[in-house]
Amino acid sequence: MSSGILGAIRKKLPSRNVSLFWGSVFGVVGFYRYNNNESQKRLSHYCKQAENVAMQANGALDTVRKVQVYIAVPMGELGTRKARMHWETYILPVFAAGALDYELTLVNDIETKDNGEEVVIRGGVHSRVAEEIKERRRKQLENEPDNEELRLWRQAIEERKRENEVREYKNLMGREPEEAHFGLWKPEPYPGVMDVVAIGRESWVEVINGINEGATGSINYTMPALVSLDTEERENAERKISTETKAQGTESEVLVTDTAGTPTQMATAPEAPEEAAHTINYDRFDDHKDSSLPDLPAVAYISHFNLTGWGSVPIKIWNFFHDQQNVDRYASQALQVVFESNRRAAHGMQEIVDMGKAEEELPSWEGEHMDVVVDKRVADAMMVYETHPDDASSNIEPGEKAVD
Repeated sequence: MSSGILGAIRKKLPSRNVSLFWGSVFGVVGFYRYNNNESQKRLSHYCKQAENVAMQANGALDTVRKVQVYIAVPMGELGTRKARMHWETYILPVFAAGALDYELTLVNDIETKDNGEEVVIRGGVHSRVAEEIKERRRKQLENEPDNEELRLWRQAIEERKRENEVREYKNLMGREPEEAHFGLWKPEPYPGVMDVVAIGRESWVEVINGINEGATGSINYTMPALVSLDTEERENAERKISTETKAQGTESEVLVTDTAGTPTQMATAPEAPEEAAHTINYDRFDDHKDSSLPDLPAVAYISHFNLTGWGSVPIKIWNFFHDQQNVDRYASQALQVVFESNRRAAHGMQEIVDMGKAEEELPSWEGEHMDVVVDKRVADAMMVYETHPDDASSNIEPGEKAVD
């Protein structure tokens, strides 16, 4: 009797292979769900701490705090997709919980060589940071009572920028743009110096080099060239007399026809000379260049260990099922930026040079190195955020807490 019951039960049980298969599936899915839940709990923990800052009352005349976030193309990549995912997953939720306003700049300059190979052009973050500081230095000189000449040049610069904006709209729309298009809303300039957040070693090096150039370099300004209008070519094409241009040497041979399309004459049209660029000499008005520095932004470094190649597959699999460590690392660094009180003076030039240097040991860097160029005066005056970054002296192996 008992044997019959056990036999019936045994027939209803799945086979060994089926049990192993479904056991593995449920085990993997369960482990992944557990990782997601734990990661969300830890991220919520950091967001709740950031909310304490957001709940603090501001005065009616207080300016809302705002930071400038720069993301450059990570080494081993041809775009900012992975860096943007890193930002959206670990850093943005903390900033949003802390009501920290930001401007995000993704710099993705790609050049295609003659053989079709695409390469990343570095220096985009550097030039943007440097130009922002130089522009602030120029405006400080323009506000001095004795520099009426610079104020007149500023009016000319703004008029040229406005004219170029109108011409770009015309080229884009192919017709006279409506007044509403010129009145597009633009945010007011931030009344002060925005702190800078650099995500990854690549962004950090370019930000520091840009600050150094902006604070110590020349502030001469070249008047922007006037944008050419495409509409002029279309207007010329509607005339009764049409022209067909054939390139010959340095000049152009123009075929002129009448309304019947019969050639009437051959004329040589010289190319229109380009407008000579004018450089405004701000340096001769800057008497304090060697004695003082402008207001410098405080800089925060948030690491990004980018994994590429087949050798990093085991670590990627581990991160897929154990992402809590990445949340602890990156979200805690973002939290230090929300806490404005964590700004401090840099501990000498060497700390600035070594910040995030452990990233250069990753395979994606392929032995490359980015040099930090900073004047001692700038290093002594620079403020940084205490984000507990990974540097060359860290005991953490590269990629141990990496994110894909």
